[in-house]
Amino acid sequence: MSSSLTAEPTQASTWRCLRLLALDDFEVWRRRVIGLLIFTSGLLVAYWVAWFADRGIVASDNTAEYIAFEQSFPLADVWLLGAALIAAIQLWRRRPSTLMWLLVLGGAGVYLCALDVLYDLEHGIYTKGHGGAIELTINLLTAVLSAGLLASAWRYRHELLGNSSVPR
Repeated sequence: MSSSLTAEPTQASTWRCLRLLALDDFEVWRRRVIGLLIFTSGLLVAYWVAWFADRGIVASDNTAEYIAFEQSFPLADVWLLGAALIAAIQLWRRRPSTLMWLLVLGGAGVYLCALDVLYDLEHGIYTKGHGGAIELTINLLTAVLSAGLLASAWRYRHELLGNSSVPR
C-alpha cells in the first residue's frame, strides 16, 4: 500500500475536525489563536500568582519533593509566557516570525508537559483528590493545546510566512 493512501484518512479526518471547529479558514484560525494565546498567558500568570500567594489553591501535594519540583518551573514558564505573548503580537502584526514563535511555544509546551506528566505518574499525583484533578487537567490541556498549535501552525505555515498562493 502506498504512503499516500494511508495518509488520506488522517488528512480527511483532520479537515473534518478543522471544519467542525471553523478553523479551516486562516483568518478565523488567526483570531482564535490570538485569543487563545492571550487567555493562556493569563492562566499561566494566575497559576503562579496563586502558587506564590496561597499554594493550597493549586498544589497537588504538600511534600517537600513536590514543592521543590514545582519550584523548578517558574523560569521555564516565563519562557513559555514570553513565547506566547510574542507569538500573539507577531500573529496580530502578521509577521513571518509568527511561525517560529508558534513552533517554539508548541515545542516548549510539549516538553514541559512531558516532564510534568512523568513526575506525576511516578509520584501518584493524579490520585491525590482535587489537586490531582487540577494537575491532570493542566497536563491534558497543555498536551492537546501544544500539539494542536504545532499541527495548525504547520498547516498554515504558508499563510504565516506570507506565501498564501503556495499549495499546502
